[in-house]
Amino acid sequence: MPDARPASRAPWIIAAVAGVVFVVALVVYFVPLAHAKDDTTTGQLTTDEMRATAAAATETANFSSLSRAHFARDYRRSLAGATGALRKDIASKRAATLKVLTAGKFDLSAQVTHSALVGPSAKGDGYVVLVTLAGYKSTAPNTPVQSDLQVTVVRHGSSYLASDVTNIGVSG
Repeated sequence: MPDARPASRAPWIIAAVAGVVFVVALVVYFVPLAHAKDDTTTGQLTTDEMRATAAAATETANFSSLSRAHFARDYRRSLAGATGALRKDIASKRAATLKVLTAGKFDLSAQVTHSALVGPSAKGDGYVVLVTLAGYKSTAPNTPVQSDLQVTVVRHGSSYLASDVTNIGVSG
């Protein structure tokens, strides 16, 4: 009669060691890849940050683009993009602005050349954006005047409105 020998445990030990080695290999392979994937998003703006940056650029150009022929419409557009003290300031200068444009017989236009997000506003209710624009008078259309501005935009419903504009460039 054959001897009943106990079954060898070697295959189970080998399988357990191989399983542990496999799991360690997966961890070593995938953990660095997960961190590398996170690093590729560094510096990219969120959708909200992109919307705030675009709003700052648009509103800055709107504030700086006024024509005599369409002054009422242009001024309403400027007011629509502002809130708070900035809106009050723009509203209070309507007559003086029209008088200067009419007396000087020129219109103003602006083109944003650069915009960059700085970060959240001090109150945390919006963002600070740097905007560089080239401003033009209709009497000197080939002579841009560069303005470097710090624009604070705040969320207003589903959009962003400018709440503060500060000239950060050198003025003459």
